[in-house]
Amino acid sequence: MRYFFIVYALLAVLVISVGGFRGEKFTHTPFRLFPDMDEQDRIDPQEGSDFFKDGLGARQPVAETLPQGYEPADLADSSSKSFTNNNDYYHTGLLNEDVFGNGLPVKELGLTEESLPAFIKRGQTAFNANCSACHGISGNGKGVVAGYGIPGVANLQTSVLPDGAIYDIIVNGRGGMSAFGYQVDVKDRWAIVAYLQALKYSREVPLDQVKEAFDAGIAAQAK
Repeated sequence: MRYFFIVYALLAVLVISVGGFRGEKFTHTPFRLFPDMDEQDRIDPQEGSDFFKDGLGARQPVAETLPQGYEPADLADSSSKSFTNNNDYYHTGLLNEDVFGNGLPVKELGLTEESLPAFIKRGQTAFNANCSACHGISGNGKGVVAGYGIPGVANLQTSVLPDGAIYDIIVNGRGGMSAFGYQVDVKDRWAIVAYLQALKYSREVPLDQVKEAFDAGIAAQAK
């Protein structure tokens, strides 16, 4: 027992000599067994750096390069992928800073009566690839994830949101839905909106008209 107290006292003296008393200030850098990432080899935003010749920590993009999948608005055409973020209705779904519009931006999309069916078909393809897992193939909110008890999946067949709001949700997400703006380009976003409107319309028209349209589509494909 006598040796125990001796060892205990020596350990106490050792700890105090290394760590000091509580509240004591040191002039040298303290020893930290677990630094907890207090010091990181990184550069904060807007911080300079002597490592680079220009003294700037933030690096500029390589000259004459663009992010993958990006096209400037003045170069994007009807066939190219565009992820631009201008402030017009085509890129935001907003008529002004807080009012969503209704209807498709026909001029920007280059839509005609002849091209609209193909555009809606494009929307169906984009919807099935990006949205159907949650919202279901028919947009009724009963996709694959519903079987796992995920709550709050919207029934898009009964949605009363304006087209611009739907576009904005695709881009930025809402509630438990993630943002898809990074992977769905501008034209495909509007194509999804058009397809959802077609889904809603198909639920509202009389069944005989649906059959007539279906038969006309089959006949057109057979030609």
